[in-house]
Amino acid sequence: MTKSKRISQTNTNDNKMQTRTALTFFVSVCALFVIIYFNLSVGSSHIAIQDFKDYFWSHTDTKQTFLIHNVRMPRMVAGLLIGAALGLAGLLMQAMTRNPLASPQIFGVNSGASFVIVFITMVVPALTAYSTILAFIGAFIGGLTVYMLSGSTRGMTPVKLALAGMAIHLFFSSLTQGIILLNEDATSTVMFWLVGSLSTIKWAQIMGILPWLVMAFIGTIIISRQLTIMELGEDLAKALGQNVKVIRITTGLLVIVLAGASVSIAGPIGFVGLIVPHIVKHYIRTDYKLMVPLTMIIGADLLLLSDVLSRLIAFPFESPVGIVTSFIGALYFLAITVKGVDRQ
Repeated sequence: MTKSKRISQTNTNDNKMQTRTALTFFVSVCALFVIIYFNLSVGSSHIAIQDFKDYFWSHTDTKQTFLIHNVRMPRMVAGLLIGAALGLAGLLMQAMTRNPLASPQIFGVNSGASFVIVFITMVVPALTAYSTILAFIGAFIGGLTVYMLSGSTRGMTPVKLALAGMAIHLFFSSLTQGIILLNEDATSTVMFWLVGSLSTIKWAQIMGILPWLVMAFIGTIIISRQLTIMELGEDLAKALGQNVKVIRITTGLLVIVLAGASVSIAGPIGFVGLIVPHIVKHYIRTDYKLMVPLTMIIGADLLLLSDVLSRLIAFPFESPVGIVTSFIGALYFLAITVKGVDRQ
């Protein structure tokens, strides 16, 4: 193949990738608007188009507009933010550890935050007002413990990180279950929350985590270029002038904020941070400037869609959204496994 043909082939491949990326963004955004509509309208009380007109334009006070403002809208906004946050947290975890199976749930961040929330809810309810900050502390303790254990002897490896993460996850999970079993005041609400639920979220809770999530979103966008360089390998990143240790610490703090804020109001919703980065990397492999916004969009898509499905499983009653995301995650990775076996 001549040099001119190779250049032409490269340009053709680049154009195909750009077209594929643009189409992926377009479909994901269109899907998001459709899913938002169904998220607001589907439930035990159906919301019609006229009800949305009364709420957004006429500002008419009816039973349906009251339901939209106080139940459906905060739930939808929470799903939008938390889906984006969990997807980003998983992407950052996988970038930091270079492990495609890394996620806030598996590596102790979610379980640490969950333990703290359940502890203050059941044992020290007076501290409930500080649940967001305390969830950050729990997430930080869980993540830091895993990080220290996995790198304490002869350097960090993906296998050691996975083993340490599962150990800490099981440790905090057992403490959480112990508190619930030993506390006679344990309610079904706590158990419902532990699976992961958006059903009880109010505007005040959203406003409590919104500043943290916005800062984390902006911070992730800022370091996206450094994450792209880190994909080239640690040695090459250092040669290009990157401070690898600072980037890892910054990435870890962003994961703690994203996961901690999400867990503090919605519980440990599983698999979103694991599935979404895999979907995104199927379309965009190395450019984090594009991967970050696409992860946020698809993360919101997945969680909002799962929330709609959670209302239909036992209609007119509701199921925790965490059950749906776990089921989707199991099917997704089972499909990947079967596909991998078929190729061998």
